[in-house]
Amino acid sequence: AGAMPEEEATGEKRPRPEDDDEEDKVDAHAKKSARERDIPQRVDCPYLGTINRNVLDFDFEKLCSVSLSGENVYVDLVDGKYFQGRGRETHAHRHALEKGHYVWMNVQDGKVYCIPDGYEVVDKSLDDIKFNLTPSFDSEEIEQTSLKVRYAKALDGTDYIPGCIGLNNIQNSDYQNVVVQCICCVIPLRNYLLAYEAPKERKPDPVLLCLAELVRKMYNPRNFKGLVSPHEFYQAIGQATSKKFYANQKDPVALYSWLMGYLHKKMKAKDGNSLVHDVFQGEVQVKLCPATDEARVIESKEKTLLLTLELPDEPLFKDNLDFIPQVPLFNLLEKFNGEKPFETIAKGGESREIRRYSLRRLPPYVVFVVKRFRNNNFFIEKNPTIVTFPLKGLDMRDYIHPDCQPANPETKYDLVANVCHDGKPEKGTYKVQVFHSPTSQWFEIHDLRVTAVLPQMVALTESYVQVYQRQDVKSNGSFGKFEMPIPEINTEVDTGIAAEIEMAPEDLAEAGIIIG
Repeated sequence: AGAMPEEEATGEKRPRPEDDDEEDKVDAHAKKSARERDIPQRVDCPYLGTINRNVLDFDFEKLCSVSLSGENVYVDLVDGKYFQGRGRETHAHRHALEKGHYVWMNVQDGKVYCIPDGYEVVDKSLDDIKFNLTPSFDSEEIEQTSLKVRYAKALDGTDYIPGCIGLNNIQNSDYQNVVVQCICCVIPLRNYLLAYEAPKERKPDPVLLCLAELVRKMYNPRNFKGLVSPHEFYQAIGQATSKKFYANQKDPVALYSWLMGYLHKKMKAKDGNSLVHDVFQGEVQVKLCPATDEARVIESKEKTLLLTLELPDEPLFKDNLDFIPQVPLFNLLEKFNGEKPFETIAKGGESREIRRYSLRRLPPYVVFVVKRFRNNNFFIEKNPTIVTFPLKGLDMRDYIHPDCQPANPETKYDLVANVCHDGKPEKGTYKVQVFHSPTSQWFEIHDLRVTAVLPQMVALTESYVQVYQRQDVKSNGSFGKFEMPIPEINTEVDTGIAAEIEMAPEDLAEAGIIIG
């Protein structure tokens, strides 16, 4: 007869593997806490003079230089390299003995240790390094961000303005840099990111966490360098999009649309609203009719996070070679006056449709996208027409549907960010002009280069994306929420053609409406 199984012989059931894992985790946590309690602390470390702040760079991914692991990583405060572990036989221990570098900092909690002696260093002179590792702001500092003028000096003597700082270009990432700079101009979203704390009970979202860390580093008044490298944010975006936005030049509008949808999903409250939708989401009314019978109109309303504006075609016959066409922004905004027809070919290509647009609700921040690029059968064309626009006091009242005007009492907007495209369609670069409200000064930020520009020069660029801020948005990020209900639209639909003229998502996107 075969031997009896062990659990039958003893009458006990063997614990499941997951129970073992849970017990191991609890034991490991208890051992770690006990180890931390046993670590001696000293204030008289003789090696503090070897720390070199000029080589410390906390912008890059905190991965061990040898094992490429992100677990239990320490940074060598003498040469700025990352290594794993602290005990014997670890990469950090080996590097400390080989190079004679004895002062190390844990990149998770900011505690400083002397390796291989094994004691924790407690010294006030290390606070600036800990602050640079994880900058933090209290509520009073965040409120003063849009009011108080702050100037700062890096270790190498370069002057910079916190919040108006250059971002490193990592493999054609200028399109990502301009989107981040635009987010910093949106006061409610910027204040949320400055105050963001990762949840302790669950794993934080990497994109939201890296974006918040990046914004805090951009506003850090004690930065060792006069620039910030968005390396971790770049990697997080690449992983979250399966490398769609990675290592290649892309469209900042596509990144903005994806990022806002992603942040809305991660920041969404139980009622379905989020700060992203409170700040950016407006409402557009669309009147749709077949080109053959304009009497049959279908009205619909669509939520939108951006408004696209169509440029008129470039003239074929120019008076001279230096001629650059110009068009006022108000001409482009006539698209939303409710009367201007836009003819499109319906899905399937069998019939033509006419659409007319008007605005129903204006958000605190309006994002305009000027459609400069057009993809024909052979290559991408760029329309060089210059759009002239007001920097302050853009009034949108004329483009609101008459029934909805009482629900939008504040309709005046000021420009806060202007993204431009320089060069050819495929190889050009993106730069952004931002309004720095504490100094009331315009700055042009092209990757690492930050230069002050005159307001008159802002209106002479090939604008691609513009961010306008409603005038009732206060310096602390609060804005008026108008509770007056927006009247519902009356849809008189002929049932015979309702199914025939149904708007598909790609048609809405073509019409300048991004569905939230």
